[in-house]
Amino acid sequence: MAASSGQNYYELLQVPQTASFADIKASYHRLLLSHHPDKSDPSKHNSTQTDVDIGSLKEAFTTLSTAESRMRYDFELSSLPCLSSRPSQSRPAHVVSLEDFEDLGQVWVYGCRCGEHYAINEADMENDVHLVACSGCSEVIWIGYEAQFPDYEATPGEA
Repeated sequence: MAASSGQNYYELLQVPQTASFADIKASYHRLLLSHHPDKSDPSKHNSTQTDVDIGSLKEAFTTLSTAESRMRYDFELSSLPCLSSRPSQSRPAHVVSLEDFEDLGQVWVYGCRCGEHYAINEADMENDVHLVACSGCSEVIWIGYEAQFPDYEATPGEA
């Protein structure tokens, strides 16, 4: 998942690891325009400036643009210290009980300190997903819940 140049995706997109989706998107578009051969102005191109691979930019943006893939990338990044020149800024996940979430029908939500929210649905819980990223920042929490099997009925002789 790391950029082929050895540079991490946050460095490639020139944003901090705590950047919001809007900041990531803005930086991606700015870099695309400044490095795309059809869009950039050759007279302003600095020959000492390193060229950026458009494919790497797209891969970085795609990875960091969804909460789930960003969470996986952040975990991978923190697990591989050779990809980051500085110590990981991520904190251990908080544990939040599903009982603390607001039930909105088919999705449960919990507010984040950034003002956005964490969300989990039944399909996630059926797939035993516990780590969930905030929709607005890179904060990740562990959602505590136990699998329920409402359709399970003990057959005679089981106890």
